[in-house]
Amino acid sequence: MFALFQSARKSLRQFRLPILAPFFAMGLAACDPTALSGIGNSGPSVDTSKPIAVALLVPRGSGSASDDLLAQSLENAARLAMRDLGDVKIDLRVYGTAGNAQTAATQASLAVSDGAQIILGPVYAEAANAAAVAVAGQNVNILSFSNNTTIAGGNVFVLGQTFQNTANRMISFAKSQGKDRIVIAHANDVAGQLGRNAIQSAIASNGVTLAGAV
Repeated sequence: MFALFQSARKSLRQFRLPILAPFFAMGLAACDPTALSGIGNSGPSVDTSKPIAVALLVPRGSGSASDDLLAQSLENAARLAMRDLGDVKIDLRVYGTAGNAQTAATQASLAVSDGAQIILGPVYAEAANAAAVAVAGQNVNILSFSNNTTIAGGNVFVLGQTFQNTANRMISFAKSQGKDRIVIAHANDVAGQLGRNAIQSAIASNGVTLAGAV
């Protein structure tokens, strides 16, 4: 039980910072109503004098305890962030994606039908991409918590810690500890290959040696 509580607290701390970004953008828009008239030249014009409809897509319902814990942590973080916005009112609605792409697409469409002006989430790259495709042309941006930058573009923005940022911190720390020869162990899937590429780039930029990859 203690380990589960510690994990929940860690997840909450991890996701509060990225989830604050779009909410604070809304706070800035309260001073300048044109500030949110499209992040990256797309998206709706948001009237912050009225409650802003925000959909939060979380991986609840997958049958995985870790997904449910992550989903609850994201919702808690969002509600904590809302308290810091002063006079900006958020109408937050939470939708479970079950951690899969098809459900994420369905829930994103439902959220837009329910009036969502901005969608936060999903977490997983495939789900985020499917959600974006489902609402393409609806003038709604997807602010995903994924760390996979390959899905960014169009109406999709990545808020998560990217592979490159994580790799740079990791290799920089290793170098500071006197470790100048690095072996990369990675999974042979898309995420593993992206992680490997990010580490290779970080190795080159930090002046250490790639000793091999497995």
